[in-house]
Amino acid sequence: MAKADYHRNALRILFILTRGSTPAPEAGVVGFDRVFTGESRVHALDFWMRYPDYLADELLTLFEATGDPSYLDEARRIFDQKEPDLRRVPMLRFYFGAYEPLDTVLGILKSRGLVLPRSRVTPMGRKGHEFLVSPGAVELLDRMVAELPPLRWYEDRVALVLKVAGSRGGFTLKTRQHERREYHDTKVDDLIPTTAGRVRRRLETILEKA
Repeated sequence: MAKADYHRNALRILFILTRGSTPAPEAGVVGFDRVFTGESRVHALDFWMRYPDYLADELLTLFEATGDPSYLDEARRIFDQKEPDLRRVPMLRFYFGAYEPLDTVLGILKSRGLVLPRSRVTPMGRKGHEFLVSPGAVELLDRMVAELPPLRWYEDRVALVLKVAGSRGGFTLKTRQHERREYHDTKVDDLIPTTAGRVRRRLETILEKA
């Protein structure tokens, strides 16, 4: 596996945490007014960002369930733009699914005052994680997208991934991803393989019937 590109990973995670956060006016930390809850949700969303073929598979399932043509259009666009080959960033299969340590990435974001990770205790008494997001993070991404057109892909993709995920938490999303055989059958510490061939055939079959 190629050496991790921590700055690229930090950019992707910043999009996820910032665009996926919600207002938290009483965050308790000066300079942070939004919050993203759940480390497992970060990993689940990051997986769909890094594996366009698995995202396309989910989009096709949503199309079949709802009949909404926008899901089919997005899945077709992923393959038309050869994203499973050009955009895939391999991720390891860990005990509970796709995983990559976030320490270095979060260190980059924290040092710049963009994101502040912290532990929390859930109402059920369990330990969890949340990520406070500063107004500067929102302003930075807005400016970057406006000034650097290639970054529009991240903006559009994270919006699509968040739409697909809805309000589901990390455990539910990971359970859903485990339903894909290629994902579930990957051995711990192995890279999760592409499923582009199968999904492309599924797309072609659906398009033939549409």
